[in-house]
Amino acid sequence: KRSTDAPQPPDTFENRVAGWKKMALLVTYFFPEHEELVRPGLVEWSDGWEENFDALAERLLVPPVVRATLYNQNPERVKTYVDRVCKEWEFDKVVPAHWAGPVAAGPAEFERAFRFLEDNSLDAFPEGDMKRGLKPIADSVARR
Repeated sequence: KRSTDAPQPPDTFENRVAGWKKMALLVTYFFPEHEELVRPGLVEWSDGWEENFDALAERLLVPPVVRATLYNQNPERVKTYVDRVCKEWEFDKVVPAHWAGPVAAGPAEFERAFRFLEDNSLDAFPEGDMKRGLKPIADSVARR
């Protein structure tokens, strides 16, 4: 559906996948770039949402909400944990809490997923997705 006013689309695999992708964007960013609140009860999706989903899919990543509200509070402690996992554990798969899995990943790929701890510009998420919903929440958490 492009809009909450649009009729329910046919129940097909393709439509379910599109709906799941939009839901994934909602729970990842809270108010993604291509979702517009027209008025209470009416939401419309604009073109470009699928590209923003693709930026998240098929890779090991730390979700934006976890980065922005939890890990940025004590990045050194998180880095210590990541270093310990990479040095002490032997693994070739990671099962994410959200998203498809398992993901083929060993210590190097696991460490790469946390490279934002060194430089927040690395592995950045689409700015439009971050600024509207998640960034204001993260900024308020950081001020506490």
